Amino acid sequence: MRKKLCIGIAYDVKEDYDISAKGFKYCDFSTLSEINGIKRALEQRGHTVFLLGNYSKINAMLMGKTFPEIDIVLNTAEGIISRNREGWLPSLFEINHIPYTGSDAYTLSLTLNKCHTKIMAKHLGIPTALFRQIRSPDDLKGIAADVPSPWIIKPNYEGTSSGVRYVESLHELEKAADDLLTEYRQPLLCEAYIPGREFVTSILYDEEKARCIGTVEIVRKDGRDIHVFSSEDKLSETCTKIPANLPAGLLHDMERDALLLHRFLECRDYCRADFRVNRNGEYYLLEMTPLPTLDPDSGFGKCCAYAGLDMGYVYEEILYN
Repeated sequence: MRKKLCIGIAYDVKEDYDISAKGFKYCDFSTLSEINGIKRALEQRGHTVFLLGNYSKINAMLMGKTFPEIDIVLNTAEGIISRNREGWLPSLFEINHIPYTGSDAYTLSLTLNKCHTKIMAKHLGIPTALFRQIRSPDDLKGIAADVPSPWIIKPNYEGTSSGVRYVESLHELEKAADDLLTEYRQPLLCEAYIPGREFVTSILYDEEKARCIGTVEIVRKDGRDIHVFSSEDKLSETCTKIPANLPAGLLHDMERDALLLHRFLECRDYCRADFRVNRNGEYYLLEMTPLPTLDPDSGFGKCCAYAGLDMGYVYEEILYN
């Protein structure tokens, strides 16, 4: 029988960064409701749970020698602004010999870089849209010859669709690139837009034990196609997730490639892969997210639900893994 654990939950909420709850510039945050839901689910299973907070709070605890006696940290914190932000806490925990869930600092920093992730996917033969990294307006020269329009352009190190723009003309692209380079002060990913449908594949465990627990499609509640899955969509209730309705061979290949990249990037414990499927039934990897939100209504949570997995059980599997 598995022993009951003393668990600390690391998390980021907007309130700790003086960021408006209504803004969409930075969106990789949990809510206190989501974190308290995880806490309740674990306590109902007999575990002891501490809410630790973000990097600043945890670092202060360690420096002041007030960090609680725990068995492991359930890490959901993603940091802010830095391209290494998702690796802050894993690095801090490793330095202090504190066990934690999820991928390590290297994998988290690598996958946060959308361009590098796509390069890894191409190396493995996983389909991904044509793209170019934009560091300055000069990088847009000749782009139409390499990356066909229309385009999706977005910050290279952000998540939850922060800053994502859809553009059709070179003039629109130049304007969007200028705006995003000024606002986010980081390189941009410009890729060919894939018209079609949006899917999320979720994975539990790692290495040879890793397995896909399911795939869901993200659809609008009013029946319209998802043209671009924006931050506003992700943080509102305009969309829902349904079990993926795809040909068996296509679904098998998509989930196989998600597992292949999960193992190659050395993702740990759990992960989410995002795909688009075009009207010809061809799939393209969008992003790999080894630190997905664990909320029951998230893409990861819905994959669990449709697989018949209680989220309390899933949290435990992540911790014990």
